Amino acid sequence: MITLKYIAKSGNRVDTAYARNGSFVLKGKIETPVKATLSLLSMGKEQIKTSKINVDDDQQMFYIDPGKTFVSGSNFRTAVIQGGKSQGEFQTLQMQLQPFKDRMEPLSEKMREILEKKDETAQKELFPQLRSIRLEMDSVENEFIYRHPDSYVSFDLVKSKATFINPEKFAPFFFSLSGHLRNSTQGKALAERLIIAKKTDIGQPAPVFTQTNTEGIPVKLSSLKGKYVLLDFWASWCGPCREENPNLLKAYQKFKIKNFEIISVSLDTKKELWLKAIKNDGLPWIHVSDLKGWKNNVAVIYDVQAVPQNFLLAPDGLIIAKNLRGEDLDGQLTKLIKDDR
Repeated sequence: MITLKYIAKSGNRVDTAYARNGSFVLKGKIETPVKATLSLLSMGKEQIKTSKINVDDDQQMFYIDPGKTFVSGSNFRTAVIQGGKSQGEFQTLQMQLQPFKDRMEPLSEKMREILEKKDETAQKELFPQLRSIRLEMDSVENEFIYRHPDSYVSFDLVKSKATFINPEKFAPFFFSLSGHLRNSTQGKALAERLIIAKKTDIGQPAPVFTQTNTEGIPVKLSSLKGKYVLLDFWASWCGPCREENPNLLKAYQKFKIKNFEIISVSLDTKKELWLKAIKNDGLPWIHVSDLKGWKNNVAVIYDVQAVPQNFLLAPDGLIIAKNLRGEDLDGQLTKLIKDDR
């Protein structure tokens, strides 16, 4: 069985076809070029009868352009995929990135072994090497964006930079895109997010809101004015959030008597899971949620696209830092409260 996965206007799409004598055909309609993944799923006779599928690691990412795309080879991982303009541009980029991927692969394998052994010292020594290569790859991708302003490949690269939008860094890439791409539906959505990012950037007043706490009582952000406030976005199902909670708890216990408060906004949809996580992690500060998940009203106001995410507010309500992790929050508060005296 062959599967083709991509994101359409209606959401995630998965199309399938069966290989017959080494050949297959997939047909469909797309409005614009789109990135997709082509995979081979091995199916035995019993699996076909029961619809159970074993997934092999035989796949390749490519771009579907309007028109015909041809796939040839003995497997998908190394297959030659020939299509339209977007696929050609994508292949050009992949060729430019391949030398860096070749350098990255053995280091990534080594990192996996180190993580299994939980060798933190070795992790710290290897991480800078991986990061250095990743930065080189970023430079190649950035140059591609500037050289191909009307490419859907460039557009996807720009979108990949929008998980956490830093207006100063993001805006040059966005405005380097052609008007055709910026004025598309997705382009306009990115423009709106850039506007929100500017409103929630460091030095800006934190947008005010009211949301109910665990007891259904409305809590206003403005009621905390006069304190240093960490506005924290999280969810009970978010592993990295739960891992970060001990760091927040440590900072809270240290600074709660020094004009510091935390208000956590949960992107949960089920109250019982939200309350259970608060109890299990022992989080004694303010918790609010409207239980709308990613459509949480506060998350929308702050354009939260990933968690954990946080904003540190000064007593006057201005945003003074973002996304503080680990010991960074403790260090920032130590400096701020010391300077504040």
